[in-house]
Amino acid sequence: MEYQIDVTEEIFEAKLSEKITFSDLDGFRQMVRSMVDSCSIKNIVDLSDVEFIDSAGLGMLLLARDEISKTSSNLTLKAPQGQVLRMFNVARFDQMFDIETD
Repeated sequence: MEYQIDVTEEIFEAKLSEKITFSDLDGFRQMVRSMVDSCSIKNIVDLSDVEFIDSAGLGMLLLARDEISKTSSNLTLKAPQGQVLRMFNVARFDQMFDIETD
């Protein structure tokens, strides 16, 4: 997993790419820590360039949601595609997250 961060006054956006798997846990935790530390009102994880996610990756997104909720902020998942979107449908992520589609 690779990611780029863009922070404005009220929005923290992390654009992820490639894949999200268990081996990305440390980097993902660092990204979530940055998100929490930013104290942004809106937090976005852009998944439009993510080609693959496994069950550990789904769990990491749940971890991010839980950490962000402690700050009274919200987390939006943006533009999941292909296999990622299929995994979200199977895991019923539409009931647990705000999901923006293109």
